[in-house]
Amino acid sequence: MIDALLLSLALLAQDGATTAAAAAPQPVDAAESTADTTVFDTDAALAQVNASLNAIESLRADFVQIAPDGSASRGVLSLRRPGRLRFEYAAPSPLLVVAGGGTVAIQDSELGTTDRAPLQATPLWWLLKDDVDLAADADIVDLTREDGFVYITLVDRDGDMEGEVTFLFDAESYALSQWFAEDSLGLVTRVILENVETGIELGPRLFVLDDAPDDRRDRRR
Repeated sequence: MIDALLLSLALLAQDGATTAAAAAPQPVDAAESTADTTVFDTDAALAQVNASLNAIESLRADFVQIAPDGSASRGVLSLRRPGRLRFEYAAPSPLLVVAGGGTVAIQDSELGTTDRAPLQATPLWWLLKDDVDLAADADIVDLTREDGFVYITLVDRDGDMEGEVTFLFDAESYALSQWFAEDSLGLVTRVILENVETGIELGPRLFVLDDAPDDRRDRRR
C-alpha cells in the first residue's frame, strides 16, 4: 500500500489501489478536447513550469482527491519549499501526510501506524527540491498544451518508482492546478487544488509529525 500512496504523492485512498476494475478518470477526454492550433514551444513551456515551481516559497490550498473508484476526499495542503509539505485530510479520512527533514510520512490514525520513506524516493521531490529542474530530475514522457492547461508527464528516470505523474499548469499563469498519478496497475488518482494562496506564513510545527505507536520506516515495498 505504501507504494501506491507515495506514487500518487501520498494521496491515494486506503482501498483505492485494490480496485483494479475501477474506472480511472483521465486528464483529457479526446472526444471533447479542443486542440490548440498555435505553435507550442515546449522548451519555453518547460522553462516556465520550472520558474513557476521555483517561485513558490510557501503555498496553502484546499484539495480534492478523486480515487480510482470515483470516491472523493477533501483536505488542506500546506507547502513550504524546500522540502516541507503537509496534506491534512478532512474527516472521515484517517490520513495525514507530512514531508520534512528529508522524509515523507503517511500517518493513519485509525490503524495507529506511520509509514516513512526518503523524500528523494518519491515524486514529491520533483516539487519540493531547492532548485526544480524537471528535465534533469525525471524523464519527461509528454509535454503538451490543451484546453487551457499545460500538461507535463514525468516518470522516474532510475525506475525506482513505478507508474507516472501528470501535472497540469494554467496555460496563462503557469500556476500548478492539479495532477494525475497513475500507479503500476494503471489506476489513476486525481488531485485538484482550489483557493490557492502563496507567499503566506506557515509555522514550522505544521511539518513535524508526532509518530503513531507503530512507526514503520522505509516500507516502500
